[in-house]
Amino acid sequence: MTRKSVVCLGAPVAALGVLALLTGQGVSDELPNLADRAGGFLGAMDAQQREAGTWAFTDRERLDIHYAPIDLEGVRHGELSDTAKRAGESLLAAVLSARGHEKTRAIRQLELDIRQLESGRSGVEEFRDPDRYYWAVFGEPAVDAAWGFRFEGHHLSLNVTATPGQPAATLPLFLGAQPRLVPEGMPSAGVAVLGEEERLARELYESLDESQRAAATLAYKRDRGHMLGQVSTLRDPASVGLPRRDMNDDQRALLDAFLAEFAGLWCAEIKAARLEEIDAAREGLHFAFVAADHPPFSFYVRVAGPGVLIEIDNTAGGDHLHAVWHRPGADFGEDLLAAHLERHHGVLARR
Repeated sequence: MTRKSVVCLGAPVAALGVLALLTGQGVSDELPNLADRAGGFLGAMDAQQREAGTWAFTDRERLDIHYAPIDLEGVRHGELSDTAKRAGESLLAAVLSARGHEKTRAIRQLELDIRQLESGRSGVEEFRDPDRYYWAVFGEPAVDAAWGFRFEGHHLSLNVTATPGQPAATLPLFLGAQPRLVPEGMPSAGVAVLGEEERLARELYESLDESQRAAATLAYKRDRGHMLGQVSTLRDPASVGLPRRDMNDDQRALLDAFLAEFAGLWCAEIKAARLEEIDAAREGLHFAFVAADHPPFSFYVRVAGPGVLIEIDNTAGGDHLHAVWHRPGADFGEDLLAAHLERHHGVLARR
């Protein structure tokens, strides 16, 4: 069987071809804006589905996030018509890069691999399903109003908040992968959904000298014992690990490449906004790492600084990764919404 890789998508034309298949859009077609795509998506649902999948923008549900695939809210992707499914994929394509869109699709397809791993368990075919992902839309999509959407299920939570005149807020983000590297003989053989992110983190850690490694290394904790980000929102964590300012130029380049790998999940406009946020914190960033031989490939990495928290954890059995990206203090577009209210409505919203 030919081995595949999600982390190297090949030529840009090939990636665009994948998007054309998913969204029904030709690569040269003029694309609608984000609000129009969301409106078209809602219009493709039936009345019952729209009722199940919509909330007021101010509803607390918008600030929820699930790190386990239970109690999911919204309209199930698998219950949509083919037209509505394509409209939903088009909405994802509007905020994600081609590589990011393919990564989310690969995460969903891993459900078939997990189904094989859990074969014989009661309800596994229903529970481990690439279509068991749920849509929620908050507010009425419009270019001159705040609104948002969520696409969420096992190992995936995309949270998008749109405010007028600004690139969309797209944090918190949750990605996961199981298996870490899909073995031969399984549906996604060869796929390592978070493989490039892991490679860059390990390469950076291996490049550290003795004193740098002492600063960067955390004590091993199993079962995600170090992970901070499996929450809806949080404030900046205490600084731990090796400061970026104490790295050499090559090491800083590896750290920046790790950050760019995450930022590159988004379309160009959103990527630029996320990189600007990272750049504002760059000199205050710290890198922390821990690895263990048992279970094999167990590791944890944290990159954090003012307004930035990125973590990857593979300590729950060594073959089950969780990755989170937060903007502490400004998740779900809190900063953009506050600025919009102050600028356009005279409301002092900052805490």
